[in-house]
Amino acid sequence: MTALAGTPISRDPLALAELYQAGLGTSWKTRRQAVAAFARFTPKVAAGALSRAITVSKLPTPILALFETAGVWPETARHLIRLSRKHGPDVLCQRAMAIDPLGLSWSEIVDRLDDRQVRRPQRIVSPISPLALATEYKRGIEEGRWTSMVTAVAACPTWERTRLSKAIAISKLPSEVLQLFELKRITYDLGATLVKIRKAIGEREMAARANKMLSAPRRRTIDEIVANLLQVRPEQGVELAVRRDHGAMVLEFKVKLDEAEELLVGASEIAALVQVAVMNVRFKRNVGTVSVRRQR
Repeated sequence: MTALAGTPISRDPLALAELYQAGLGTSWKTRRQAVAAFARFTPKVAAGALSRAITVSKLPTPILALFETAGVWPETARHLIRLSRKHGPDVLCQRAMAIDPLGLSWSEIVDRLDDRQVRRPQRIVSPISPLALATEYKRGIEEGRWTSMVTAVAACPTWERTRLSKAIAISKLPSEVLQLFELKRITYDLGATLVKIRKAIGEREMAARANKMLSAPRRRTIDEIVANLLQVRPEQGVELAVRRDHGAMVLEFKVKLDEAEELLVGASEIAALVQVAVMNVRFKRNVGTVSVRRQR
């Protein structure tokens, strides 16, 4: 099981290539015919995407094995094809044998295959991302290495039960939401915010909002994605101000009373929005506790 579990086949190059090979000679004889047959898929399968999927699927097993957890995304496929042309499959195979992919994102694995030294930030970071941790946990369940979070943590001392629980919750976010962060690293803080949003608006509504963004692809920052999931827009008359007051950081959230019910219907939604604000306006030093005041 990889990070692409539940992802539409048009966004999963290896699954797309497997489907193409399965129907070759029976359901279709050429790539053009296959693309026509795939027209029912959403998002649609472009000819270039199918070509890249087939090409990347033919890379040696040691290379593809590095991405069992991180997944081979469409952008991953582009990079791997470029590296194969740049260095050749044999060189990439040799480098792949020396790489431990545990805890690495697909982009970090690609950097190592390109023999680029990745300089880690000089700060304490989690050794494994939440999606990678959840995937490793699920694989352990399937392989019989453990039967629960308790036994998993006992078998892997570096794991923490609380962190594992958060990772599993993040991995259960709608696949449409996870696709929005395909080229971004989902941290535990970001994942926790997304989980709060799902709890506030419901899984179906969250998936619908994410799907709306996927249907209109463009470059978005993490903040823009979260804001769209919350459906908070400037034209809605929402004001969010941050100021310091006697050693505390005060977030003031203002919205007209006659619009409040349309925008946010409960404290949990407000908490999710404040979480985003806190992520964006952190001070370099501790500023004390955070208080939220709603002006009427």
